Amino acid sequence: MAYTRVTRTANGRGALMYAAGHAKGHNGHEQRNAMVGYVNLLPGVDPADQMQTRWNKARKNHTTQVLRIVQSFSRNELNPESPEDILTANMIGQEFVQKHYPNRQAMVFTQIDGKSGLVHNHVIISDTDLIASKGCTKDQYYFPKIMEWTNEIAGQYMELDFGDKTEDKTTQTERHKREVGEYVWKDDLKSRITESMQVSETEADWISNLTKYGVNVEVHDSKKRGKYYTYELMDTSKFPDGKKIPANLKSRSYKLGTRYDAEEIESYFLKKEQELQKQKEAQREVPEEKVVRQKPEMRLQESKSQEPVLPAPKPVHRVKQKPAQKPVARPAMPKSQTQTNNIVRLMGEDDIDDMTDVVDEPVSRDNNDWMALALERKMRQDAKKNREKTQERLNTVRKDASYMTRLRSSDVVARIRNAQREDDNSPDL
Repeated sequence: MAYTRVTRTANGRGALMYAAGHAKGHNGHEQRNAMVGYVNLLPGVDPADQMQTRWNKARKNHTTQVLRIVQSFSRNELNPESPEDILTANMIGQEFVQKHYPNRQAMVFTQIDGKSGLVHNHVIISDTDLIASKGCTKDQYYFPKIMEWTNEIAGQYMELDFGDKTEDKTTQTERHKREVGEYVWKDDLKSRITESMQVSETEADWISNLTKYGVNVEVHDSKKRGKYYTYELMDTSKFPDGKKIPANLKSRSYKLGTRYDAEEIESYFLKKEQELQKQKEAQREVPEEKVVRQKPEMRLQESKSQEPVLPAPKPVHRVKQKPAQKPVARPAMPKSQTQTNNIVRLMGEDDIDDMTDVVDEPVSRDNNDWMALALERKMRQDAKKNREKTQERLNTVRKDASYMTRLRSSDVVARIRNAQREDDNSPDL
């Protein structure tokens, strides 16, 4: 929603000259106006002289010469750094005059040199129309009507910012003071409210703690607004020395912004209460979890320092024992073959050791002995299968070794026979 102000003056020429601003603009700006628009005025002719012709035709008791209307737009509506937005503001001012002040001369001065730096129009409208030389009607003077018309025209160009959902509301004066480093008592009030919320767990605690932070609070409930607070800054120690302290340091919560209103604060403490509840539930669960996790560790430590409560399962060492079997007569073999066979045999034993590393770990038995028995039965079955596989592998190696021995023996006999054939004097074997 555009900020609007309306005044009347009998010095029309002075109002035009002030708005035109022949000198530099405010806040160090090189120029007063970013754009100037004309309504029902001839180019190249002094606007004041053109309006003066109509002022002279008005009745003698009609002293008002011009209306001065200010139309200001927030940064959410128009950007002061955008030339397109500046043009939009000027077009809004001209359309406003053409629609609601027909047959009247006017000038629209679009500026950005104010304290806040916002885009705003100074609309200077002649109070004497071009046809009947009559003044404006009551509606054309009436501020609420002018504001309604301004929002009507501006709403066709942009989405209006009504400020109801603004988290932190500030006035133009407050923003200017903040920029130049001056003390703003509402900023002090807001910071105290926020700090008190951070150290409180519930809304009741917060209301009680506000007094410690130099703030008094009243809770209200109305049909229009519902629940809201009225804050009052009681601690004035941060006011600069020599600065006059206002008599009224109160502000309603909805005027400070949604961040400080009842709905937002209730939501804040509701979330905070839920988080605290989750933390308490987590703390109740942690000790039980620790006991369950510490039991195996404690038993391992005890097994190192003293005898275990229960003996380790039998399959731990039984896996490494050689199965009982009849000794098998094996033919003598060369030294190299024995070494090879030993290597194969050792590799088989290592495989068994690798498979029983987990088995060698002590198994604790507590109230759930049936789980330990089931695990023990499974380890026995796995160990038996591993022994069978290893034995099968060893038998295969032994068969291969026996074949190699026979093969090498036949080679030796063949060589001997060949040597005897070469020696004619030797008897044939």
